[in-house]
Amino acid sequence: MNRVRLAIVGCGTIFRLNAPGYLRDDRCEVVALCDPVRERAEARASEWRISPKIYTRYEDVLDDPDIDAVELLTPTHLHANQIIAGLEAGKHISCQKPIATTVAEVDRIIEVAKKAKGLFRVTENFLYYPPIVKAKELLDSGEIGEPNLVRIRTVLGNDEVARKDFTPTPEAMEWRRDTSLVPGGKLYDDGVHKYATAMWWVGDFESVYSVVTKTADITVQAPSAAMWKFKDRDALCVIDYGLANEMPVRGRYYPMDEFFEIVGSKGVIWVTRCTGEMLDLPPVMVHTGSETRNIQVPMDWIEGFNGAAKNFIDCIISGEQPMMDVHFAKKALQAALAVYQSSETNMPVDPATIR
Repeated sequence: MNRVRLAIVGCGTIFRLNAPGYLRDDRCEVVALCDPVRERAEARASEWRISPKIYTRYEDVLDDPDIDAVELLTPTHLHANQIIAGLEAGKHISCQKPIATTVAEVDRIIEVAKKAKGLFRVTENFLYYPPIVKAKELLDSGEIGEPNLVRIRTVLGNDEVARKDFTPTPEAMEWRRDTSLVPGGKLYDDGVHKYATAMWWVGDFESVYSVVTKTADITVQAPSAAMWKFKDRDALCVIDYGLANEMPVRGRYYPMDEFFEIVGSKGVIWVTRCTGEMLDLPPVMVHTGSETRNIQVPMDWIEGFNGAAKNFIDCIISGEQPMMDVHFAKKALQAALAVYQSSETNMPVDPATIR
């Protein structure tokens, strides 16, 4: 295969971030869009000046022999059944994070993925975001020696700031606020980005102790903090969420901003931005005591989505397994669920015990 025929399923808010990477890749043709609201899919096709088939039923996508691969941009509670159906239909499947709502669902996916002809991965855009990728390269090269502490800080800002290029629809938040459909809020839906990043940088988690603030809107849940112990090494990770709901956060996407710090035996790496653009600093900085080095790489948040799209196409063509396979995705989900269990029990929790 040297050209991938792709269907994008789900044409809501996140489509604007996931679709461009596929549409600009000459090795990929978006041959179908699927959404239960036909007009929404048609509007996306018109917006991007493409002429795909339009489906309103996922089953029809899977029955189409002209479709090789599927990008699932659907609500999380639909993921498990859609992933399994897609793999059983022989399609390559990429699915938005989080992979599912329960570990039992992931275990079902694992069994199907073992036998599937198609590839499966979770779309984790943080692992392709150029500043985060550069930090990984610096770590692996020994630039700051042995890492012993990772900090990932998220500030949630004023949600009333107008964003010209990206305005989430009300529907995008309705299911995220429905506790009968999803097992958690901000530290689940957004938190998996941070857990995956920390594990990719340093390794698996051994335990977590957390405090999650209960808020009327579970998509806020701030202030909250989780402290992790990495497995088989003397290293910790602190992931926290702060609330500045009266402060506008500059950025093109969501009103939030991240700052990453990795402390090693020889120095410190900072990644100064991701979703937002709060700080006027180079995207990556390395301090080794005698000097501070500024590193410029592409830093628009959408570049992570573009990289994720490219990797999926690369791997379909080459037959290699993309990053964030089902087993890594399971660990990220267990990490998210462990944060809530620790907070509820006021005890440390080993994510591997979450079933």
